[in-house]
Amino acid sequence: MRAHQEQQSPKRDAEQTIQRLQTEQQQLLARIEQLQLIPATGAGEDWQDDYPLQVITEIEPGTLRKLTLAGIETTGQLWKTCQDDAAIYALADKIAIEDFVIQRWVSIALLLRVANIEATEASLLERTEIYTLADLAAQKPARLCEKLTKNNQQAPLLDKLPEQAQCAAWIEHAQHILDLKQAEQ
Repeated sequence: MRAHQEQQSPKRDAEQTIQRLQTEQQQLLARIEQLQLIPATGAGEDWQDDYPLQVITEIEPGTLRKLTLAGIETTGQLWKTCQDDAAIYALADKIAIEDFVIQRWVSIALLLRVANIEATEASLLERTEIYTLADLAAQKPARLCEKLTKNNQQAPLLDKLPEQAQCAAWIEHAQHILDLKQAEQ
């Protein structure tokens, strides 16, 4: 009987080792996938910044027409046009809307530059007081997940919240965009 148990122990140890290695492999594959989302260089890249303004669902159709008449049809055009307070105030006057509303849209447009952030996720980030790429890059993944969960519970926006690995990828890509911008200057 004892010999039988001794034979079972190495088999059980081997099965546990296989299980652990398979889990580690899945984690590594997920990490590789996240890293593939981050461009290696900034030369000529202009990723995730040219969505139609309609992705920002808070912008009403009448206001979309006014923005189009002002020459702004995409999220990229919005954040490039509104890079400072003076530009935001000028656009607010031009389309007859409050400047804080435009600032909210600009924040969402900026956050949409990050790989795999959808418009509703960008809206939730903005509601969580993450307004810029620098704000996002300064976050810790676990804490960001907690903030998003809390804000989504108060006013549901997402059916499925991002997991910590996704938040980590967003943070990393936001930092990557900032690093590229710094290198260009």
